[in-house]
Amino acid sequence: MIMALPAYTQVGSTGFAVLKNGVGARAQAMGDAAAAVFSDPSVIYYNPANIAVFDDTRIHFTHKSSMQDMSTDYIAAVVPWKILNLGLSINSTSVDDIELRTTPGEPEGYFSARNVSIGLTTSFRIHPDIGIGITAKYLFEKIYVDEASGYAFDAGAYYKTPWNLSVAISASDIGSMSVLKDNSTRLPASLRLGAGYEHPLESIGGSISLAADLVSFPREETFHVHAGTEIMIKNVVAFRVGYMTGYETRSISAGLGISYSFFTLGYAYVPFKYNFQSSHTISLAIAVR
Repeated sequence: MIMALPAYTQVGSTGFAVLKNGVGARAQAMGDAAAAVFSDPSVIYYNPANIAVFDDTRIHFTHKSSMQDMSTDYIAAVVPWKILNLGLSINSTSVDDIELRTTPGEPEGYFSARNVSIGLTTSFRIHPDIGIGITAKYLFEKIYVDEASGYAFDAGAYYKTPWNLSVAISASDIGSMSVLKDNSTRLPASLRLGAGYEHPLESIGGSISLAADLVSFPREETFHVHAGTEIMIKNVVAFRVGYMTGYETRSISAGLGISYSFFTLGYAYVPFKYNFQSSHTISLAIAVR
């Protein structure tokens, strides 16, 4: 388990690596590129400014399963309030039934490992085409009987150009943790520069969307390119593919989406190398009008 998790999450020199894994079926299928995307409340994870475009209440649920019975659940909601949009997000990842041993042989018992991030977001438009936002997060982790907590901040901004092109910048997980047993966790602070483009396709009654993010983890001195595309047919069915560079165990992704009335259902598949289990993500987004 100790050897597998770093390879899966690309831990590098930081901890709380689940903060790096991304959320939402649409973003996961499109190469985890969403800094300049405005699809549903899960965009809070990538850029807190992006929820400023919503003019109604929206709720998002995500469940992701992956290697070693690792399970991630993400819940986000956005509510317009006067000149602001307010958001709440809960990101929880757990691994249960880890065998406890002090000597070779049968396990002496079982324990779990959990990471939780709870965020409060505020976002507003300073101009019809420009939005800014910030998220304050409480972090908690527990492994066996050892616990630690901390805080972090995310901040971002976007600009919608007159040419169906959006550009954005965001910084995530700037903060610190208390000591877990003997050492404190260094959070995986990141910086994203993103662009998104959407063009209508009248021939299929839908559209094509392109997204790309440049992602840097300064504390690990790593740099990645995330890119993806979505083709929407009849504004109902979406086909998505994506690609990521610089990760040892993953690169491509794919998924589907179905939109009808006030809800959107999505699925994403990300295969992993070296016999790691692939991840499967299911999301449901609801607009309350």
